[in-house]
Amino acid sequence: MIKSIPCLFNIPCDYDILPVLRARKQMKTVIRPATEKDQTQIELMLRNWTLKNKTITNALASGSSHLSVLETQGTVEGVSFWEVSSPDEIELLGFALSSNATQCGFGVELLKREIMAWAKLKVSKISLIVPESEPGTLTALFRACGFISDGECWSGNRSGAIGLRFYKKLVYDTINYEDSIDFLGNLFMSWGYDVREEQDGLTYRMKPESMSPFFSSVWHRINMLGGQIIISPPARPLEAHELETLFFPLIVKYRDETPLLITIDRKRASSMIELPQTETNYYDLFNRENLGSTWLGRDLVYSFPTGFQKIRRGLPILFYVNRLGAVGEARTKSWSFEDPAYVCKTLYNDEKFDLEHVREHAVTEGSKAGKALVLRYEFYRVFKSPVSLEKMKLIDPDFNPQRQRSIPYDFFREVAEIGTR
Repeated sequence: MIKSIPCLFNIPCDYDILPVLRARKQMKTVIRPATEKDQTQIELMLRNWTLKNKTITNALASGSSHLSVLETQGTVEGVSFWEVSSPDEIELLGFALSSNATQCGFGVELLKREIMAWAKLKVSKISLIVPESEPGTLTALFRACGFISDGECWSGNRSGAIGLRFYKKLVYDTINYEDSIDFLGNLFMSWGYDVREEQDGLTYRMKPESMSPFFSSVWHRINMLGGQIIISPPARPLEAHELETLFFPLIVKYRDETPLLITIDRKRASSMIELPQTETNYYDLFNRENLGSTWLGRDLVYSFPTGFQKIRRGLPILFYVNRLGAVGEARTKSWSFEDPAYVCKTLYNDEKFDLEHVREHAVTEGSKAGKALVLRYEFYRVFKSPVSLEKMKLIDPDFNPQRQRSIPYDFFREVAEIGTR
């Protein structure tokens, strides 16, 4: 049972790696399957973890355990070791990062890619015990990615050190923002909490008999006020992206919002996003047995400014490449208006991003005149094959990728389903 609901919504701000983009561009960083040559480095990085009597040698040769590494310039700087413990649960046996990977934000990308792989398996729970000897930045990373702390426990390693239990729940659903209170109430009751319904919300607490000694059980409140959900204490609004982070791949819809459509020139697409592979070179990003090396660093696109007023963190994005079709989906992480020269030289520094092309996407009037909309995305999922314009017009005959900047949720879901079949 998860016992830390009072701090359920205390999600730290995600790592902002914009200041270190220059350093990231100079690195060749990939996520790839572990091989035998990585064994020594993996064992060193996971030396504090309890691996349940599983050796790295056996894990490399086994199909039931999964080992991925984060590699920069030929050096392993991150490792993720997990197994399917039941049809509905993943146990993360080990997860470690170098200080460099943490500072550059690559550890977040490794963990989020693992979350996407687990979501592909349709499990509903991820569990792990972080050794006390691991740095605090690691526990902060898990919280930032929606893991919930369940208190301390004996980790079971040789030294008998204390570890910190974490869980993550995956929810495969789409809900309206105003229905979030009912969603949370049902969730709390399934976890064995005392829940009291009120006219405009609910109060909840851990049952006193479930509390550890010397701890008190406090009532907390969630209610609707002026169209916003307020949680207390402390009294503050609950944003949709907080729930989406906690329960990814959950989607929470605000009233009248629609997913973004980002149309990209085919010449520049491969430098902005990962594209579906041809049939001869095809590999499925989420099939761990066939996972190929994935280059990190592509998480920024520039676009036309139309409709930017309705952008929010967590808003789904559908990527469309001219003369190819819809190629993938993601969630919005952040957005800003930038000078085209800054986009070319600082964000990309790539000959494919010529200044005049970026200027064509800039605002033409107003206080932001001359600036382009830059979107940073996360949880990117490449489609198995592109969804052609012809197939998309069968869903919506009026669809026009050159004129539209957003699309209905139903259209988004149907295109994504076709692309991932």
